[in-house]
Amino acid sequence: MLMVIQTLKKSKHVVKRILFLCIVIHVVVDTAYLYYSWNNYRAQAKNDAIGLAQSAAALIDPNQILTLKGTPEDIESSEYQMIKNGLMDFKTYNDKVSFAYITMLKDGKIYFLVDSESPLSEDYSPPGQEYSEAGEQDKLPFFNGEALLTAPAADRWGTWVSALVPIRDAETGKVIAVFGIDYPEEYWNAGLFRQVMQDATVVVSILLLLIGLYRIYRDNINIGAIGAKLAESETLFKTVFEQAPVGVAIVTNYFFFSEVNSEFARILGRSKEDITSLNWVDITHPDDLEMDMEQYERFKAGEISGYSLEKRYIRPDGTDAWIYMVIAGIHIVDETSGYKRHIAIIQDINERKIAEENLRESERSKSMLLSNLPGMAYRCEYDSDWTMQFLSEGCHELTGYEPESLIDNNELPFEDLIAPEYRDILWNEWTRTLKLQAPFRHEYEIITKENERKWVLEIGQGVFGSEGAVEALEGIVIDITESKKRLDEIRYISEHDYTTGLYNRKQYETEKRHLDNDRCASASIIKADINGVRLINDAFGHAEGDRLIVETARIMQSCCREGDILARTGGDDFSMLLPNTGHDDAYELVNAILAACENYNLALSDDERPINLSIGFGTTDTEKPTLDDAEKEAEEYLRTRKLFERESYHSALLSSVMATMYARSQETEEHAIRIAELCKIAGKKMNLTQQDLDELQLFSMLHDVGKVGIDDHILNKPGRLTDEEWVVMKAHPEIGYRIAMSVPELKNVAEYILTHHERWDGCGYPQGMRGEEIPLLSRILAVADSYDAMTEDRVYRKALSRAAAIEEIEKNAGLQFDPAIVRIFIEIMQEPMQDTEPSGFNRASSVA
Repeated sequence: MLMVIQTLKKSKHVVKRILFLCIVIHVVVDTAYLYYSWNNYRAQAKNDAIGLAQSAAALIDPNQILTLKGTPEDIESSEYQMIKNGLMDFKTYNDKVSFAYITMLKDGKIYFLVDSESPLSEDYSPPGQEYSEAGEQDKLPFFNGEALLTAPAADRWGTWVSALVPIRDAETGKVIAVFGIDYPEEYWNAGLFRQVMQDATVVVSILLLLIGLYRIYRDNINIGAIGAKLAESETLFKTVFEQAPVGVAIVTNYFFFSEVNSEFARILGRSKEDITSLNWVDITHPDDLEMDMEQYERFKAGEISGYSLEKRYIRPDGTDAWIYMVIAGIHIVDETSGYKRHIAIIQDINERKIAEENLRESERSKSMLLSNLPGMAYRCEYDSDWTMQFLSEGCHELTGYEPESLIDNNELPFEDLIAPEYRDILWNEWTRTLKLQAPFRHEYEIITKENERKWVLEIGQGVFGSEGAVEALEGIVIDITESKKRLDEIRYISEHDYTTGLYNRKQYETEKRHLDNDRCASASIIKADINGVRLINDAFGHAEGDRLIVETARIMQSCCREGDILARTGGDDFSMLLPNTGHDDAYELVNAILAACENYNLALSDDERPINLSIGFGTTDTEKPTLDDAEKEAEEYLRTRKLFERESYHSALLSSVMATMYARSQETEEHAIRIAELCKIAGKKMNLTQQDLDELQLFSMLHDVGKVGIDDHILNKPGRLTDEEWVVMKAHPEIGYRIAMSVPELKNVAEYILTHHERWDGCGYPQGMRGEEIPLLSRILAVADSYDAMTEDRVYRKALSRAAAIEEIEKNAGLQFDPAIVRIFIEIMQEPMQDTEPSGFNRASSVA
């Protein structure tokens, strides 16, 4: 230090004046520069925060916002969940943002609609929660429709700086909600402080050195007071040197000299003693050494007076210390080595480097997002060609064209890719949203280079100049072709009946409302019902019932005229809307449908089921002005027709069921007749009423009707049934019960059909009834059925003799059969031949 001061003493008074002038100029210029830097960084931070919020808000569909009511019930809606997931993802990708949320204004108060917090978090705000701490600045975007960066404000969660962006209704342009993001106040201020401190640190360091030099010049200009002044100056210089807010070291060649201040030691993470024994080359990061050495050699050779660069020193723990370093000569020669000494000033820029790395990572993430976007990002001019200024790489996958082909309309304008029918719509929609300065969102089709049509969703916004003029348009165009197809499929499923492909009840009601609103001169409604579908389902299975429904739908569809609307409005019900159709035309169409059904039935084979359709219709007029009135008339007409036709179609269907059963089963009609006559004899013997005798005879003819629903290979199997096959076979009483219940005339015998295989000891099926729990007529038939079955030949065995059959029945009295009925049956068998015996039954021929 003495050598430095002695050199300075040789300076003249003019140097003192120049130094003082430099200090004054430096203070004025640097103060202005720091003020400008502060405001510039602050404005940039504001723009970045609002820009981030605007970009996120542009991705939110206003139509989804409109579905939310601001109540806890919103949590169950798919729109709330979609927005909620988006906000949570946004917060994850932007780790400096503490909260993201959407609010609504109601009765002068602000309420949360959706926020980015997990429902398990103590910071979670459920939909409908009032933001009671909201100030007037939080309400401004609702009133003026402009984005806003708030001053720091405190609430129950902390103190925040918030970026607020209005969300507008795409149709009206009215502000319907506000999207907000919160930054902690300490992070916000620290960010601005870090930006300015990088400039201020260097400025202050140089200023302190100038002041120190000036003081040394001023205080030591008098050569006569060399002793006291020398000590004072040295103390002052050391104080400035040690207290400088930057690291300062005197360096000789490749080694640090003894003068190293505390900040220098702190930045390197080493003690001063360690540093003075180190070669700076050894602790420079290998990746930075070549660049540093190149500059240093030029400095040593006198080619440059100094240099600056950013580099890394290696701390003792192996971590990197990023520094901004300034090297300058001080024209003092080391007496030992003969090398000139120079000064090294370093500033800690670790935090800035981390911030830059985060920024690069953010840009990389954005680039990755754009490259994986199912579409493209763009910036274009607001002109009729949509002249592109920028397009992301996704352009090729979306359109088949490279970005360069569309930028500046090099090969063709983007306008040519838009399907012609959407071009005017798109221009008008952009014009409307730009006038409102609202986000743009629209779906349309483009035609690719391969002439393929694709559905796209465009989300964008205008870029406005200071005067409010549109400078450009920015946004994204996303391929939604697949989601559109899925949506169309879902819409089709929601509007159509799965079995027939016709409109369903819901869509029928929608079409009926539309037709009612059209107020056409007259309109008619046809209501049709397939008779006996339930009986067919029970007898032949639902597949056969569905086939009949599909055939009926096909026939009715073939009779429809252009503009008519046919729907399946119930299990076996159809409804037809007939616009501009009066009474006579509707009646003619009804007859055409009935004639088509008749032609279909005539072409059927014996084992196919005919279509029996009841139809009614109604027409609007002055007394019945609405379609609801016409529909009531049609339904009343339909009920009347079904009453007239019920007996005939039930009889026809039942005959079809019985014919099918006899054709498929070993049971014959003669078997049913013999059982009926045996039961009739027993019933008379037991003094049953005439009504019971009639039901017993009907029951005897139909007791095995349920076998029509059993597979042929089980019904006609020559050998013993397996356990699995027995399970199927045992279902026939229940099938028969359902068939009988579907025919009003047979409901009285349905219970007998269900229980005709129950046993006296409770081991029967399907309900395991025992004793007199079993209906009397079922107990009578059980004996007669067993007797006739044992005395008839089957494919898997020969018939038993009459005596053997009676013996078997006696053996099972009290087990399978009612003992009292067995006694009566045996008495009948032992009586002399009577006219009342079953036809075809010959006692003599039955004796073994």
